[in-house]
Amino acid sequence: MSHRRGFTLIELMVMVVVMVLLLGFLFGYAIRAARQKRDRAYCMKCHRQIGLAMIQYAGDHDDAFMPLVDAAGSEVPALGTNGTISLEPARSAFAVLLKQGYLTTTQVFICLASGDRVPEHFPTDYKNAPLKDLLLKESECSFGWDPTKNHSVDACCAIIADKPSKDVSKADEGTHKNNSDNHGKAGQCVFYNDGHVKWGSTPAPDAGNDPDIYTGSAAPGSQYWKSTWDAKVIR
Repeated sequence: MSHRRGFTLIELMVMVVVMVLLLGFLFGYAIRAARQKRDRAYCMKCHRQIGLAMIQYAGDHDDAFMPLVDAAGSEVPALGTNGTISLEPARSAFAVLLKQGYLTTTQVFICLASGDRVPEHFPTDYKNAPLKDLLLKESECSFGWDPTKNHSVDACCAIIADKPSKDVSKADEGTHKNNSDNHGKAGQCVFYNDGHVKWGSTPAPDAGNDPDIYTGSAAPGSQYWKSTWDAKVIR
């Protein structure tokens, strides 16, 4: 007559530990996935708010987007009359949107997945604050844009995106290696000139011929700053 052997106490304890570890892993994965989904949704919302404010500005200024702003608070064009590109940060133009009331909060400049934060001492009376005091520092803005563009470029042209990583390379053009650091190199949110926002797992736009929204061609005859579809989103 055969006897069925039951589990020993040690075997039961091992099984419980394994199940707890497995459940912990699955729960942690679910939490990370939910947080990632939340962060991307919020980021896309911020892109849309900034982008629509820029389009509204362009509607009031003959299709031109905002000028850049230097450290003294003076507005400077992104492109000089001789074709030179300003060295002022692209994000400096966001000060104009705050100053002129096209945006009413600095929270739209922060991606939750990044470590960027706007300090508590940042001015809140944007209208009356000096323009130079509304300039965002590198760690106070998660997004970049291509200041050489205006609202008359192609609908599929990228205008705003999560700021580029510091290791963007032409050799890695269009691949995940050029993705923004904001979302752990997983991809980036992009606002296009026609007003739609989309998540991309690579820096190649969702339409058009631009191979990478962060590189931009500098080849003679096809410079990105003269193009209606080739963008170079910068900080």
